[in-house]
Amino acid sequence: MKSASAELKTFLATAQQIVRADLYTLTLQSGLVLRYTSFDWDISFGGNTWLHTGPLFERSSWKLTGGVQVDQLKLIVWARPTDLVSGVPFLQACRNGAFDRAKVSLDFALMATPLDTTKGLVNVFYGTVGDMDVSRTTCKMNVNSDLELLNIQMPRNLYQPGCIHTLYDSGCTLLKTNFDEFSTVAAGSTLSQINCGLAQATGYFDLGTVTFTSGPNANVVRSVKSYTPGILILSQPLIQACNVGDAFTAFPGCDKLQATCSGKFNNLVNFKGFPFIPLPETAA
Repeated sequence: MKSASAELKTFLATAQQIVRADLYTLTLQSGLVLRYTSFDWDISFGGNTWLHTGPLFERSSWKLTGGVQVDQLKLIVWARPTDLVSGVPFLQACRNGAFDRAKVSLDFALMATPLDTTKGLVNVFYGTVGDMDVSRTTCKMNVNSDLELLNIQMPRNLYQPGCIHTLYDSGCTLLKTNFDEFSTVAAGSTLSQINCGLAQATGYFDLGTVTFTSGPNANVVRSVKSYTPGILILSQPLIQACNVGDAFTAFPGCDKLQATCSGKFNNLVNFKGFPFIPLPETAA
C-alpha cells in the first residue's frame, strides 16, 4: 500500500486538474545521491532538488502484485557528454560500473500548479539496478524490486567453519567507516594494479574493496584480489586507466576465519562460524 499525506489524499479526491512530475533518485554504492526529473523545471521538496537539466529518462510502465514475483522497472537514460557524475560523463560512469547495484527510487510529485509540491510526494517504485546495456547515447537499466532479496539459499543459517556474517553487516556489527584508508594512485599503475602509498601489512586489504573518489573512475568500486604494501591487485580490471594522483578509499576484507575475526578486527564476540565442526567426509 502506498502512503500519502492527508492533504494529498484530499487533493486527489477533489482536484479538477493534476500536474505530475516524475522524480528519479539514484543512490550509488559509493554513497553519492543523484536526483533528476523529467519535468520542465527543477522540482524541490524536503530540502532536496531534482534537476531537469540532467540526463533524459524514459521509463516503462510497471505492475505491483500481491505475491512474491519480482517487479521490474525498465529505464532508458539518454545522456549527453556534458552530463557528469563526479566529473565523469554519465555513460562512461555506467560502463565503469559506478551504477552497479545502485538503488533507484521513482516518486510522483502531484501538484495543483507547476512547482507546487506542498502536498508531498508519492513513492511508486523502489529497487536495485540489475542488468544494464550501455550504447553510445543511452543506458538501458533494469531495476528490480527488493523482492529479489528473497532469492537466497535456504536454510539461511549454515553450520560451517567460516563465519556466516557479511563483513560490516548488522550481524558483524563493525562500522565500515572505522576501517577506511585514504590514498592516491601512484606512477606505474595499470588497469589491474594500483600502486599507492598504503603501508599496512601484506594481505590486509585482501578480499576488500577500493572506491575511487576522483579521476575517470570516480565512484567505481572494485574488489581487491591481493595486497602487498604499496600495491593493490584488483579482482576485475578497470575500464578506464587511472591518472597519477587520483584519490581512492580502501577497505580491508575478511576471509571469515576465526583467527582473522579475532586478530585483524578484534571482533571475536560476533564471530558466527563453527571452526571445530567436522568436515562432511569425516563425520560419522
